[in-house]
Amino acid sequence: MKVGLFDKLKKPDVQKKTKPITSIKGKVTEEKSEVELVPVEEDKIVKEIIKPKVIYVKRVKISTYNDLKIVSDEVSAGNIVIVDLSPLISKPEILSKVAEQVKMSATTFGWDIAMVCKDPPKILVTPQDIKIARE
Repeated sequence: MKVGLFDKLKKPDVQKKTKPITSIKGKVTEEKSEVELVPVEEDKIVKEIIKPKVIYVKRVKISTYNDLKIVSDEVSAGNIVIVDLSPLISKPEILSKVAEQVKMSATTFGWDIAMVCKDPPKILVTPQDIKIARE
């Protein structure tokens, strides 16, 4: 019995063929056997290999030219250094030379530097892979 205009558009009901559950169960158990388990010792070794490097933020007070070596060593080791130039406030000539030396080292080794504050003078020095956002 046709009732409406769209009766011709209806598709006849088609039964879908389903596979028995036993055949699907066999495939699932086969896939489980293909998974290779990693021993615990190898897992520990992998964690040690990909262990992230610890980066420290250190403050170094500069009172002589020899203290510049400490800054260089720390930044070369991958640490972030806050260079405190406050002991050199009474010696403006040495202060400007030390600041210039830090700038030259930064350009030579590819470090990033920024003035943190002017009074007391402090400079932030970061290694090559860490950049300072300037706003």
